[in-house]
Amino acid sequence: MAFIAEKGDDVRISTLLIALLVAGCAASGVKVTDEQMKHFKPGETTLEQVVAVLGKPTNKTRMSDGTTSLMYVFAESKVRPETFIPFVGGFIGGADTSSNVAMLRFDGAGKLMETSSSTSEMGTGMGFSAGQVAPLQTEQPRR
Repeated sequence: MAFIAEKGDDVRISTLLIALLVAGCAASGVKVTDEQMKHFKPGETTLEQVVAVLGKPTNKTRMSDGTTSLMYVFAESKVRPETFIPFVGGFIGGADTSSNVAMLRFDGAGKLMETSSSTSEMGTGMGFSAGQVAPLQTEQPRR
């Protein structure tokens, strides 16, 4: 039995391949790069300028001392290809997640005081992909 391509099959196959590639990814938030952070100068850059460049922050906190902090959080998760293998994917698959957080603090007049940023990466898995679980070494009593 030979496979005979019909009109429109190439579009269906391309759509299926793209869907499979995209299905394993998810992202949320506002990604702020180190290059963007370099442009913000303490004592010069205003809160309004930062929002104009980066957009609406993930979190805005007004402190009791009159300062304001803006937090931009971004997270991206990619499912490992092994996860999609029938029957064994649940045992050998998993996901890799990376995130970054940019924090900018402004004085009462809305001028930038300081910036900080952090990044994290972690993987999750089930079964064999989770690796060995070591017992906790703790002095705390268990209940």
